[in-house]
Amino acid sequence: MIATTWRVVGVGFSLLVILAAILLSGVEPQQTSFPGTGVGPDVFWTFDLRTDDLTVLLLAVVGVVSACVQVYSIGYLHERAASYTALVTLFTAAMVTVVVADSLFLLLIGWEVMGVCSYLLIGHYWERRDARSGAMKAFLMTRFADVGFLFGIFVLGIGYNTFRISELGSGPISPGALTAGTVLLLVGVVGKSAQVPLQTWLPDAMPGPSPVSALIHAATMVAAGVFLIARLYDVFVEAEATLTVLAVVACVTMLVSALCAMAAVEVKRVLAWSTVSQLAIMFAGLSLGTEDGRHAALFHLVTHASFKALLFLCAGVLLHQVGSAAFVVLRRYTRRGALRRAMPVTFVTMTIGLGALAGVPGLAGFFSKDSVVEAAWHHARDGSTIGWVVLVSVCLTAALTAFYCVRLWLWTFFRTPALAGALGAFEDDDPMADVDEPDTSKLREPSWLMLGPLVLLAIGAAGLGYADGVHVHWGVALVTTVLAVFGALPAYSLWQRGADPRPVVLEHEFGLDAAYQGAVVVPVRWFAKLAVLGDRDVIGGYVRATGRAGTLASQGFRLLQTGNVQTYLTAAVIGVVALAVLAGVIAS
Repeated sequence: MIATTWRVVGVGFSLLVILAAILLSGVEPQQTSFPGTGVGPDVFWTFDLRTDDLTVLLLAVVGVVSACVQVYSIGYLHERAASYTALVTLFTAAMVTVVVADSLFLLLIGWEVMGVCSYLLIGHYWERRDARSGAMKAFLMTRFADVGFLFGIFVLGIGYNTFRISELGSGPISPGALTAGTVLLLVGVVGKSAQVPLQTWLPDAMPGPSPVSALIHAATMVAAGVFLIARLYDVFVEAEATLTVLAVVACVTMLVSALCAMAAVEVKRVLAWSTVSQLAIMFAGLSLGTEDGRHAALFHLVTHASFKALLFLCAGVLLHQVGSAAFVVLRRYTRRGALRRAMPVTFVTMTIGLGALAGVPGLAGFFSKDSVVEAAWHHARDGSTIGWVVLVSVCLTAALTAFYCVRLWLWTFFRTPALAGALGAFEDDDPMADVDEPDTSKLREPSWLMLGPLVLLAIGAAGLGYADGVHVHWGVALVTTVLAVFGALPAYSLWQRGADPRPVVLEHEFGLDAAYQGAVVVPVRWFAKLAVLGDRDVIGGYVRATGRAGTLASQGFRLLQTGNVQTYLTAAVIGVVALAVLAGVIAS
């Protein structure tokens, strides 16, 4: 009963967010003020709300994706459903708070609530060790970044003499304070959106329920970083050094994460690394400092929300029906097209999602990715070094993206022509795996509570590219299409030979976790043990010594209590005589 109530509340709240986006569409931008609190004689923080085109856009994205996730979860998850649905609803409300906030402190509240909800949702299956460790890792890495975010709020708010977002950029501020404030905010954005060097928490968050992954990757949490920079774009444009840092971080991140996705051997982990890469493409567009770049980044944010939510929900169907989303398991169900035939809706919708992610012409991802490339090309022609760096990085990433999308699609749904004698493609794999035929009698599509959101999101992944009008730069389209083909052909060739070679450096994801383990985790544990020793052997030693001294003193005084009246009288006489002698000495 409680779970049902929360499900109704969750779906209703998501629909309410969609309704708010519809009602606010076309309305003149406005701010709603509420009483604030003073920091000084002239500086106040307030809890104001703001509605404009960016607000409407994000409300629509958050509302649609969260509604799909809530409905999908009804058929997907039955363990601890009440707490799960309540947290998903709170998670959505926190993102809505970030979107409508016109106060840096109100935005911070939503920002931090999202972090707490992500920790609890990633650790939903708390009985699993990987879920607990993934949740803790996400919490610690994002909280570390949020320290810089908080200081950035203070620097900008005091520098501009206001904490109201709509008024930032209008007052005097020193260049040093502007750069420091925006860089500190960027630290929080890097942590929240899983960019280099704080990107490793997102792939390790995959033990959480698949609907949660869809919500985190598509409409909340990681998308909040892109929204923040878009919201404060005028401020960031004034800080050229910060945009340069953002461009470098984005270009490194998109390439590193795409390479990691090429070597991942589990569907959700491939999609997680692809999210990191696609977010970096959005940040690269924003780093150009132009309106075209901002528009392209937001366009890609919207299309990415549709196809990435779709892909994670499809991965959830595989987990729900097959029991695993690992390539080593899924490849055993490809004989005679078992997965494709038993689950045609999942196959078609996942194909559309992967096509949009790879940038197949005509699908949504093709148009939004090309808009970023086109914005970078125009900026590069104007003589911008950053424009050229972004252009080359996004083009290379497009080819790598096509590679891992085709690789995932083929190994999940198609049997490799190379049968017995082929290389064991995955960990713990058997070259004879293609000959084995697992039991597929119970393999079927899930209920329409799960399939309905897939179909809706697939329509978005196919058609959202036309929502902004068809603006195709044929030269850019040709280049990106050729790059996608060049990326797809090696993946097809390797699959056809039954091979999936993965360099060790990519399998270990560039050793970043091991580096963090040695540079951060081990020293922190050493200092923690040192602190325990200091508390136990130094501070605790003094406390124990004080208690021991009291015990010994009480034992000594107890010896005087003999119960013999003669002894007491003798002691009293000796005391009186001693006092008399002392008094005489003092008097003389």
